[in-house]
Amino acid sequence: MKKQTAMARMLSNVWQRDRGIYLNCAVYTVIALMMPLISVAFPKVLLGVVTSEAVGGEYSEISQGGAGILGTAGIAGAVTGFTGSVSSGERLVYICVSFLLVGGAVYFLESWLNNRCYPRICALRIDYLRDQVVKLMQIEYRHTEDSAFYEQYEMGMNACNGNNQGLEAIYHKLYELPALVVTVLVLSAIVGWRSPLVLAAIVLHIAVTVWVTVRVQKYRYAKKEELSHHSRRYGEFSRSAQDFSYGKDVRVYDLKGRVMDHYLQDVKGYLGVYKLIASREFLLGIAGLVTLLIADVTTYGVLTWLTVNGMSIADYSMYVVAAVTLTAKMTALSDNITYITNEYLYVKDFYRFMDADLGEKGGDVSAAEAGIPLEIEFDHVTFRYPGTDKTVFSDFSLHIPAGQRLAVVGVNGAGKSTLIKLLLGFFPVDSGEIRINGVNVQDYNREALYSMFAAVFQETNVIAFTVAENIAGSEEMDEEKVWQALRQVGMEEKIRALPKGIHQTMLKVIEEDGVQFSGGENQKLSIARALYKGGNCVIMDEPTAALDALAEAEVYEEFDRLTENKTAIYISHRLASTKFCDCIALLDGDGLKEYGTHSELMEKQGVYYDMFMTQSKYYREGAAE
Repeated sequence: MKKQTAMARMLSNVWQRDRGIYLNCAVYTVIALMMPLISVAFPKVLLGVVTSEAVGGEYSEISQGGAGILGTAGIAGAVTGFTGSVSSGERLVYICVSFLLVGGAVYFLESWLNNRCYPRICALRIDYLRDQVVKLMQIEYRHTEDSAFYEQYEMGMNACNGNNQGLEAIYHKLYELPALVVTVLVLSAIVGWRSPLVLAAIVLHIAVTVWVTVRVQKYRYAKKEELSHHSRRYGEFSRSAQDFSYGKDVRVYDLKGRVMDHYLQDVKGYLGVYKLIASREFLLGIAGLVTLLIADVTTYGVLTWLTVNGMSIADYSMYVVAAVTLTAKMTALSDNITYITNEYLYVKDFYRFMDADLGEKGGDVSAAEAGIPLEIEFDHVTFRYPGTDKTVFSDFSLHIPAGQRLAVVGVNGAGKSTLIKLLLGFFPVDSGEIRINGVNVQDYNREALYSMFAAVFQETNVIAFTVAENIAGSEEMDEEKVWQALRQVGMEEKIRALPKGIHQTMLKVIEEDGVQFSGGENQKLSIARALYKGGNCVIMDEPTAALDALAEAEVYEEFDRLTENKTAIYISHRLASTKFCDCIALLDGDGLKEYGTHSELMEKQGVYYDMFMTQSKYYREGAAE
């Protein structure tokens, strides 16, 4: 089956989600056509009355002038028939009032129909944005650390970020398009009936304008990745300047100059690309100015010549207004079409992003049953981060039996956190396999894979949810279980002291009474979240950096008591915190350096022994046990 185009998908989406927009658009088209016709007819009727000595002469003049195409003969007949027994001055007042009332009513209906549909079109974009956000939260993690990914898809991802760009902008333009097309056709018939030459000059000008705009927009699209590159960079520096969390560092280390240097450098790069676009637009725009001059000279020249040769002043005024209105409507139509054409490129990028397999689904294998500990096997794994030359693991092997408590230690940069990222399927390995219960990690369904792990990472990320929602991850929760998790990490008393308890919103970006905890407290809440979830395997990736050594050891030991019948992996740079584990794996820059129990590695007096003895002076209580 042939795949639908992006435009067909957009129109189909309207039919599926809010087909009433089509009916609204049809009524709007009819009403929107009336306004320019009234504008064209008004000077014709008004001047016809002023220059006519008799009502009958006016009727004759109108029909002879071809205004019957407009239907102005009927309008004039109705108005002059209604005012036939009054003076010419009163008749002019009645005509002006009549046109004002009719025009006002038409304008009101047109605006009402447009405003009535605007939020419904906005709702379509919000639905698209929701779908995009869901996909962004599910795509393979490696894309979140890949700048090339953002440069490739940023414009497409921005296609539903505003009312006046991308998807919603096209919907608004499509809504106006039928009215513009019908109006242009009717006015073209009126102007072309009187003078095909004037119509040809106007069409030539519009055609050149469209050609210029399309060429400029294509050039702009060709530069999209350069624009995206600079935009992303100066946007990041701008965000850093406005984010108060950087305030202490900026002041103490006087980083404001460096931040502004980078900001201005990338703004300069961004503007440089825009100057190239503007220069091309200016040069091509000269052609549009020439054809505009030709169209104006032709319009006024031909109509003046016809008036000199017998056409009435009333007809002259009507055709001038018709020609000017036609030019304006043709320009609006061409602007709509070129705008749609331009934004459509980004909409296609949006659908390309939405259709792309970015690893959000993964394989077809389901998760292990609840309560079954995981057996994990790193089998001759080689890995380097995309876009880098440094190999993190080379022919690396490690077996973690089901139910084992494994401590992973080593110097910074040895690959401890990378090991966890690979295990969770955040990055695919370059060679070898990582198996969970005999199944390749990449063969698991993503949601199933993540459901098997309760992980606490180095970075503590708090969302502006309630305390309970941050722990349970959902509005549907077991509140007693939430309190139990808080109790286990020593945060119960702190949370009970809050005005709303576990239902207190965190951070102040959503609610004014939002609560902000210290870094150590946020880390404890992250641990509480892992305790609440459970899973088949527990991972602690140095989450207690904000705690002192003794507090860290207490948290690890408390956490360990809760991991019965689970595989557990603990990563810590404090070696005393992981003495209770069944085995310890020490990593260095080349892979697995040492492996064994704490006692075995101490007896070996190798790298682990040296690291432990060096650190022991910082937590003598731990060393003496």
